[in-house]
Amino acid sequence: MKEIKINGAKIHNLKNIDVSIPKDKLVVATGVSGSGKSSLMFDIVFEEGRKQYLQSLGILAGIDSEDKFDNIQGLAPTIAVQQNIIRQSNPRSTVGTRTNILNMLTLLYSVEGQIMCTMCDTPVSDNLICNNCGYEEERLRPSYFSYNSSDGMCMKCSGHGAYFEINIEKLVLDKHDTLKQVLDRAKITPGYLRVFSKKFNDYLDIQFLQLPEEIRNEVLYGHYENGKKSSSLSKVFHNRYKRGEDLNGVYTMTACSDCNGFKIGEEARRVLLNGKHIGELGKMTILEIDDFLKLLINQGNLNTFGTNLVNDILSKTQHLIESRLGHLSLYREMSTLSGGEMQRLFLNSHLDSEMDSLIYVLDEPTAGLHESEKIDILKSLKKLKDLGNTVIVVEHDKNTIEMAEHIIDIGPKAGVEGGQLVYQGDLEGLLQSDKSLTGQYLSGKYPMPNRTSNKNITHTDKIPCITIQNANTNNLKNVTVSLPLGAMVGISGKSGSGKSSLISDTLLPLLRSQFNNHTINNQINSSESEIGEEDDYAVVETIADRLIGTKHISGYSEISQSPIGKNMNSTPASYIGIWDKIRTLFAGQPESLEQGFTAGHFSFNSKGACPKCSGSGYEKVWLGNNLSIDHICSECQGKRFNDESLSIKYKNKNIHDILNMSVSESVHFFKDIPNIVSHLNVLEQIGMGI
Repeated sequence: MKEIKINGAKIHNLKNIDVSIPKDKLVVATGVSGSGKSSLMFDIVFEEGRKQYLQSLGILAGIDSEDKFDNIQGLAPTIAVQQNIIRQSNPRSTVGTRTNILNMLTLLYSVEGQIMCTMCDTPVSDNLICNNCGYEEERLRPSYFSYNSSDGMCMKCSGHGAYFEINIEKLVLDKHDTLKQVLDRAKITPGYLRVFSKKFNDYLDIQFLQLPEEIRNEVLYGHYENGKKSSSLSKVFHNRYKRGEDLNGVYTMTACSDCNGFKIGEEARRVLLNGKHIGELGKMTILEIDDFLKLLINQGNLNTFGTNLVNDILSKTQHLIESRLGHLSLYREMSTLSGGEMQRLFLNSHLDSEMDSLIYVLDEPTAGLHESEKIDILKSLKKLKDLGNTVIVVEHDKNTIEMAEHIIDIGPKAGVEGGQLVYQGDLEGLLQSDKSLTGQYLSGKYPMPNRTSNKNITHTDKIPCITIQNANTNNLKNVTVSLPLGAMVGISGKSGSGKSSLISDTLLPLLRSQFNNHTINNQINSSESEIGEEDDYAVVETIADRLIGTKHISGYSEISQSPIGKNMNSTPASYIGIWDKIRTLFAGQPESLEQGFTAGHFSFNSKGACPKCSGSGYEKVWLGNNLSIDHICSECQGKRFNDESLSIKYKNKNIHDILNMSVSESVHFFKDIPNIVSHLNVLEQIGMGI
């Protein structure tokens, strides 16, 4: 079939619509936020394409489709690139690992690297015997060149290139200080103090410096058992460090003295290509690596396998350079990349695969990008389509819509007023459509709103400011910036120019340190966060001389692009603080009181949960190799609650009905309950009502 045909699409707010999507084209799905675009493209096209592919392999035999549509034809295997997938936090995930270039280099060094003699540090011959001292070497496996492998990582820093140290002299101020005094000076929370007191009860009154060495090390650094780190001061301090607290020099990050920040062990550092070990390549930019590898090819010293491998790496570096990513180093952590850099990096991985006959579904790939960078993204999307794939983009961007070969407009508005097929066809037809808000704005029939204020602030000595002095975080070069207070300040520039490095990685950590992490409306519960597992850490050091002007402010509040929910059980109702009030309201109904129900009976995390899916609404179907998919629960049909809890109603609605209401519906429904409706009114005022 030359198109994907969907009949009766009805998931979420979609109103039983019929849609035809041409294959092997660049298709843009547009419409106002909340109109149903993502429901159509991700929840139907992507999910059903993935499910049909797995069924064709015999993996999901016997699992019926959920009631999302009446019929669908013409699907192929699907791949989704969503915004929430692109968020990265694992510090071991770097540009080099994500692009697979580092893995390919480990193989190249294993096969082609020049080994330096362990005994006399001179090059060994091809027969692996040192001509100088006669010592016999052996070639290292590829794993010995990877900082993510126990074979190859520097053991002192565990492959991070840096490590944290506890400065004992800051904790033990007198040689007579006991363990208890040291713990008190460390200012650990009551919860953690109980853990330490129980674990080291026999040593609390002994002078710390007189403790057996193994006990001192256990107190300071703990140990690993079954992959988990035991309670220790380093664990306490590290959690505080991650929250940006000022530890007064007690806990500091230090460049690893063993590997000099190269992350790899000594054996790997003795294997060279053109005089450089793999750790040195890790710190080079992609542009520099491209030049390095071209020189290696031109020298003609590689065997056939090595030559082919280098050419494969060069193909990747060329794609990255064409996507304006040549400035990144292989060791650059994914968590430090801008949104634009990440989007281009992910698209490159698909372009490198050169697979065809697939359906790609992308979620706003140009979001947050500089106008000049959108051109690069659109070129990548076109290349992906030209390989023989269908590329579906959910997008609001004018440039993307205008480049589309087929446009699907869902609307006309959001929520219950959306979910209809407003228009499908080419750009010319969209501009002439009287029903499409998108088309009317693009054609100029509806003018874009003008600025309501032309007030600009000129920095003078009379205007209070916060000033960052000499910032050198990531790619910043000794930047000094003054941010005027009492104004909306825009930080602009291309992706990767240093905007996030200046604000997220420099200003915010300095503010956290200044205010001991006490934000205006979000204070961390230390007793809970410190006892949690210690995460692997990202070695991103905030480098700036100082922050001036904090005397003018009483605190700060941080709003980031990170998802606000910590787990799948988070809901908007719980986040804004009305969920407990709603559950208490249901627990106070006469039927609830008769049956002895409490607020816990109206929680899908507690007594109200469906017994089969434990309140998730889905059952896991295991595919093998530790892979699974979620299928709607056969008992509660995705409602998450048990029948007893669902039988209780307030104004003819049960607890599941309440959670399915829009904010605007909820405002009207709870209009007589001030402590609930006041929170909902705020959401409606900022455009999240429908």
